[in-house]
Amino acid sequence: MRELFRSVLEGDNDSIDTNGTQFVIMGGALIFFNLFLMLCLGIYWINPSVHEYISGRPL
Repeated sequence: MRELFRSVLEGDNDSIDTNGTQFVIMGGALIFFNLFLMLCLGIYWINPSVHEYISGRPL
């Protein structure tokens, strides 16, 4: 781990695996999580029963 950290600080990017699989998985997970949070927030704002269930107070 320390060698990887040193290589990143020194600018030697040969030791970092740059195949697209990890980037695609992480990017897809980030986009999915962001869309999921936006959907939950929209439901929380729009649906009064969900807002009351979570906050305990009506809109």
